[in-house]
Amino acid sequence: MNTHDDFDDLDRALFALPLEEPPAGLRRSILRGTIGARAAFAPQFSQWEIIGGGILVALAVWVSLLCFDKSYATTVTLGVLNLARALSQPATLEWLTVGFGIAALLSLSGGTRLHLPIRTGRSAR
Repeated sequence: MNTHDDFDDLDRALFALPLEEPPAGLRRSILRGTIGARAAFAPQFSQWEIIGGGILVALAVWVSLLCFDKSYATTVTLGVLNLARALSQPATLEWLTVGFGIAALLSLSGGTRLHLPIRTGRSAR
């Protein structure tokens, strides 16, 4: 005997109960309170303050590593110098300029957007 057989009568009784209609506008008020509430929570910091704070934290970590582990700090410094050297190459600067130009054109075009099909795990009925 299945242990869930005892609940069949209870399930039937629950499904037989008359349900009230939800109030008019309930869905709209729930959506306004959840999804529409995002505008009420403004960020505390501007984008530039967040970027500046991130740079300051990165520099603080680098300085602390320099003080305590010179071999790691040297490796990081060499990596940063190699990155700066690679970014200063003319070919790299040309490709970065082309990429930023294309990104700017696409973001400024504004009229058409690329909509990719999204598949859910549910089958269509």
